[in-house]
Amino acid sequence: MTHQMDFLFSLHSKHLPPRLPSQAVVKVGDSAPDFTLMGAGFETTTLSSLKGQKVVLAFFPAAYSGDADGGCQCQLASLKSISKEDGVSVLGITRDTPFVMGPWSEAAGITCLSDVSNKTQETYVGAIDFGKFLDDLDVSTNMAGYMSCNRGCVVLDEDQKVVYTWAGMPDELPDTTEIQAALGIGKVNLE
Repeated sequence: MTHQMDFLFSLHSKHLPPRLPSQAVVKVGDSAPDFTLMGAGFETTTLSSLKGQKVVLAFFPAAYSGDADGGCQCQLASLKSISKEDGVSVLGITRDTPFVMGPWSEAAGITCLSDVSNKTQETYVGAIDFGKFLDDLDVSTNMAGYMSCNRGCVVLDEDQKVVYTWAGMPDELPDTTEIQAALGIGKVNLE
């Protein structure tokens, strides 16, 4: 099955034109667009079902990319305490398949969801030719055309209004203190 998926991916990638990074559509003050995405065990999560709670949406290009000092592992680890200690719903969202979401959610310590269509990610934080990004770093070869999301973070209030957005390149990380400030938690220096 793995060889079939690799073959299909290679065919698909060859027919996608490389695109420049796109910008997020949502802005501070907007109502958050609803979505339903699959996670571990093909269980679905619908954003509107979390109304009444503060929510952090953490977008990352690929599970298991980067490490504890950078990349998605670092991004999600920095948000884990917000989820566990402050009781905020944190959802990690990536293009990877639902098959990956179980072990990745366990490793990350937060709920991770699959957006294989890239539509939700593109709406919230924009998209990037992640394959080209990796090829240009000499990390990979011939991956250009593999689209994923920009790294990003969106904070929603209890009414699902956007109160904070950040989107950057895959090698950049959001500032956790800014996320905490948007949530009204943590130690925030207002000087």
